[in-house]
Amino acid sequence: MFFSNINFLFHLTIDNLKEYFKKSESIKSDKITKNSVNWFGHATTVINLCDKIIVTDPVFSSSLGYFKRIVKKPTYIKDLKTDYILLSHGHMDHLNFPSLLKLNKDAIIIVPKGYKRIAKLLGFKNIFLLHPGDVYRDDHIKITAYEANHDGRRFYFGVDNESISYLIEREGKSVFFAGDTALTNNFENIKCDIALMPVGCYKPDRFSYMHCTPEQSYEMFKMMDSNIMIPIHYKTFKISLENFEETKNTLLNLNDSSIKMIDIGETYRF
Repeated sequence: MFFSNINFLFHLTIDNLKEYFKKSESIKSDKITKNSVNWFGHATTVINLCDKIIVTDPVFSSSLGYFKRIVKKPTYIKDLKTDYILLSHGHMDHLNFPSLLKLNKDAIIIVPKGYKRIAKLLGFKNIFLLHPGDVYRDDHIKITAYEANHDGRRFYFGVDNESISYLIEREGKSVFFAGDTALTNNFENIKCDIALMPVGCYKPDRFSYMHCTPEQSYEMFKMMDSNIMIPIHYKTFKISLENFEETKNTLLNLNDSSIKMIDIGETYRF
């Protein structure tokens, strides 16, 4: 295990060093319109449900440590008016302090076990802790928490905090955000219009205890009662060894029109 870890870190470092000699890829910067999902990159999405704005796992940074963002950032972030923020778990590629500091502190922020105090320290005023099975509800929205199959600890030691997936419902429209997860049947029969499903960070193979391959992500989608799968959690940072083109081709080879592969910065309307 020791030598395999050294080998993994060596190749990951080389891959990331190469990115510093490349220009960041250009992306789309579509407008966010009523009843739409815009993919900001990685697990960050901006969801408009009947003109309420929900942001998932906000990461707007140009780098995460030595991991360079390999694509440019959508330009709309400076004008973003956020109503709800959903945090799935505490890993640095999902819970990013500088990004959270840029968001509206009056927004309702929903966090899993272990991260309520951090949200408070960052200045948020309306903080709600959800465990799997809990429901947040107000006059505008309903958000249900599901258990993801993922290690929720920020640094992989200490108390095992929770990892959460969310079903967001408003005025007959619904979006499921899986966050980060290995293969699980916890999402079986969830009914939604759109399922935002992770498809990256699955190599080396030992990552399978907390991440899913594209095929496994699709398998979970097929367990659900959902119309559309939008793949996320790839194509933004090189934090594992798979090739993004390989991920894309795997999804294309599934040959299912329910899979809508959108570009970073692109808006999908429903």
